[in-house]
Order: sequence, then C-alpha cells, then structure tokens
Amino acid sequence: MKRLVMLSLGVLLAAAPAFAQAKAEDAKTQTASGKVSAVATDSVTVKGKDASWTFTVDKDTTVVAKGASHKVASLNADKKPTLFTEFVKVDDEVTVSFHDMGATKHAAKVTVKAGIPVKK
Repeated sequence: MKRLVMLSLGVLLAAAPAFAQAKAEDAKTQTASGKVSAVATDSVTVKGKDASWTFTVDKDTTVVAKGASHKVASLNADKKPTLFTEFVKVDDEVTVSFHDMGATKHAAKVTVKAGIPVKK
C-alpha cells in the first residue's frame, strides 16, 4: 500500500509541471489588432486605437496573408529566402497573437487582413 501511494505521488509530481506549463502558455497568449506603422525583418510595430506595440518576429512566427503560399512557393523556386517584410507592409491591418516575454513581446502569429481594393 505504501508503494502504491508513493508511486501515485511520484506520477503526479512528474506530470504536474507539464500540465502547469501548458496552461501557463495558453494563458499568456494575447492578441492585438491595428495598423502596421513599422516593419523590419526581426520586428513589427502595430498601432492600435489606444496603444502601440512592438513585437519581435523570428523563424517561429507564422504569417497568414492572402497569396502568401504562392509567394513562398515562388521564392523557394527562385532559391530566395522568405523574409517577414515580403508579407507584412506598413499600413496593413493586422491581428497579432503574441506571448509577453517580459521586456519583449514575441509574435507567434501575424494575420494580415485583406485590404479593400483601390479603384483606379
């Protein structure tokens, strides 16, 4: 009986950090929406209604934009790197899912909203 209690306690203690980490990561994911005011290969600045945020971007940042899959295929065919600035431009309306990492905010996903076509 004593072994069973110790084994159960050991399993719970071993599994607890994994559950806590998964819940903490889910709880830390936040979103921000607005217009892109600056963009670089490693960052994007978004101006919302009441605030402005600068997010770091890296190889783990996902970009969702109209025509992005075709552009990536074209860049890969030409053996060119896929840069963040190819898909996100100043004045784009975006929604950013990010993780607050203390001094920085890491953009996990940037969704570019389809713009309204300009009449010629």
